[in-house]
Amino acid sequence: MNSVGFVRPKYPCAEFNMMTSYQPFEYLQCPIWIYDIDNKRITWANSSALPLWESESLFELTSRDFSVEMSKAIEATLEEYQRQFLRNQSIKTWWNFTPKYIAKRALCLFSGIPLPDERTGMLVQVVAEEGSLKHDLACSDGSNLSLLFDRSGAVVSANSAFFQNYGAPFSTLSDFVSSEEIAAHWLFSARKGREILEEVSCHIGDKAHHFDVQGKWLFDKSELLLNLTCTTKQKEKLIKARYNAEHDCLTELYNRRGITNLLETSIAYRSPFELMFVDLDGFKLVNDTYGHSVGDQLLKQVGERLKQLVDETCMIGRFGGDEFIVIAHTCRNQNIPLLCSRIIDALNRSFHISGIGTLSVGCSIGTAHFPDNAVDQESLLKQAGMAMHIAKANGRNRFQTFTPDLAQTLHRKVEIRHRLTQALENEDLDLHYQPIMNTNSDKVKGFEALLRWSDKELGNIGPDEFITLAEETGQIVPLGKWVLNSALKQLSIWHREFDSELMMSINISSIQMHATFAEQLSAMLNFYNIQPQNIALEITESSMIFKHGEVRQALSDISKLGVELHLDDFGTGYSSLSMLHDLPISTVKLDKSFVHGSHKGSKAIVQATHAICDKLGLKVVAEGVETETQKDFLIACGYRYLQGYLFSKPIPSNEVESQFLFVR
Repeated sequence: MNSVGFVRPKYPCAEFNMMTSYQPFEYLQCPIWIYDIDNKRITWANSSALPLWESESLFELTSRDFSVEMSKAIEATLEEYQRQFLRNQSIKTWWNFTPKYIAKRALCLFSGIPLPDERTGMLVQVVAEEGSLKHDLACSDGSNLSLLFDRSGAVVSANSAFFQNYGAPFSTLSDFVSSEEIAAHWLFSARKGREILEEVSCHIGDKAHHFDVQGKWLFDKSELLLNLTCTTKQKEKLIKARYNAEHDCLTELYNRRGITNLLETSIAYRSPFELMFVDLDGFKLVNDTYGHSVGDQLLKQVGERLKQLVDETCMIGRFGGDEFIVIAHTCRNQNIPLLCSRIIDALNRSFHISGIGTLSVGCSIGTAHFPDNAVDQESLLKQAGMAMHIAKANGRNRFQTFTPDLAQTLHRKVEIRHRLTQALENEDLDLHYQPIMNTNSDKVKGFEALLRWSDKELGNIGPDEFITLAEETGQIVPLGKWVLNSALKQLSIWHREFDSELMMSINISSIQMHATFAEQLSAMLNFYNIQPQNIALEITESSMIFKHGEVRQALSDISKLGVELHLDDFGTGYSSLSMLHDLPISTVKLDKSFVHGSHKGSKAIVQATHAICDKLGLKVVAEGVETETQKDFLIACGYRYLQGYLFSKPIPSNEVESQFLFVR
């Protein structure tokens, strides 16, 4: 609404009646006025409205002529309002007006009110002015914008609010909606009496703008009136909120929610893709050692390297913690094995961390394919995760593609873990014993206790399978304690009933060797009245080299008790002469693969091992002896202690007694 000229009131005789009938509005704090739409003038206003209109008196305000410079768009809008008032409808919207050329803006409630001559006027109540409702104004940055088009779609007029905000960027309706087809459809629908309720996005200059559009056909003028509400800021906030909801704030990659949405979309389009589940190896150690801030720096750099490796057809996300997802569309000839290898190579390179220096991690990758492996996202994620865990179990720093066999393997692992817990609780485990022979006396020196498990549902489960799993899950600690206790208990019985000089070799895991292990072992020896020299603990060389620092003190404490330490499976791991010299090992057990001649130069290794151990003052036991030929060769090489199926397979305690102890 503009105020330019002045006119005399058309109804001077009704002036007093208006003053008295509208008197209750005078006491309201908010600005209120009554507008005559047909004659384009304010007929009454309360005192609060005068400052808003920059008016010194009601007489001056009611004398203004608002028809001067009123655009056709505004005129059409007000006429449409009048029609809505006749239907008992009201309108709440932001309104721009320029009293005495001062731009103002207010949130107004428009409703119909009878005029003295029984025509319908417009009652305007200001709900809030621009300065008092800045937040709402920011969220609704234009709600009384109007455009008027003729029957051909050419712009006839726009209101001042539109010109002030956007200038005159459109000459036709098709320019506004960016489509001749949509423009033609709107014009056709409106002429049929249908209301237009649409959302429009268009570019004005170099910026995208968004509008909610309400349109009606003005039959008396054969023109289309569009009332617009600019929703650009809401859209921008919505886009930003959606981005934040779907992206990881640390790496700016997709987050778990974003990944699941991407998977849903890709599956809906039926486009083949490979899902790669990337899990960092060694990240927990970095986090625990240097703290989360360093860990966060590392994760950001991992994200950057992943982005550099893939093209725009691949999508990357951080699934959580140190887990990342890569989605590669295989229809674009992606070489998945090559991509996995490149990811592994890239993440194996050192990372430079501010304030720390260089740090290293690795990664294991599992992949699953849509639609070959699964047709829903939950199954794909599960399968890729399964494959990733197999890659870790197979040595890490590698990738594994999902196959149905992998699922069976992992399901069996889950079942074994559950059944093993039950077996420990119910003591449904057994120890078998294999004799270690002294070739000088041709008598039994002692026995190695070997764990056996026969489950009612799963049958006989090999120790290589369930012990490895127990080390992964931490069950090895209670399992190892059960083995140690059961073996010592059995040895104490044999000492009382047969031979107090018998030795017992017991396998332990380096995971068991915590700070108080030696103390607990000493208590168990005292409880069963067993001398420390009658016990040997066997540990593999591979576990020693990987946890050398962790086990050193425990090994030293065990040795101080007088318990022997045997290095098992010698020759298959990473042992060195310095380790044999530095650690308190009394005996080396040569791996059976050398006894069987499985390696090139096995005989030379057999001879050299005995010679080295003899020089270091270590005893040697040869495992896996199955033939007389092997026995004779080993004795000729100087081996005093032998173990293998030639003498006996591992057998239960009652068979040990009948075959070896009663006959001594």
